[in-house]
Amino acid sequence: MAGYRSGSRWSDLNELRCLLAYKQLEEANFPRNKLSALAKEIAHLSGLPVGSVKTKIGNYKSVAGITGHSNASQNTKSMYSQYGHLTSIKLQELVNSDKYL
Repeated sequence: MAGYRSGSRWSDLNELRCLLAYKQLEEANFPRNKLSALAKEIAHLSGLPVGSVKTKIGNYKSVAGITGHSNASQNTKSMYSQYGHLTSIKLQELVNSDKYL
């Protein structure tokens, strides 16, 4: 995909990590407190701020139709369109592959 600002830490891999986190939350019926733990883990791996990661996961929730409108990026919409049908197990395999490294 394209469209990431120059110097940004956002990438297809980090988008995919956030989609995976969304799917994990969805499959667990959105338990309280799990979002923060997942966002911290992604922030640690990516160098992105925790708040940005939480917002991105929330954008996936919106794109999936769970919550109202958000300002989801075209990259988020495209990633959801391409991979949103996968389970968290399949997404984890994709994250672990070298496709987005």
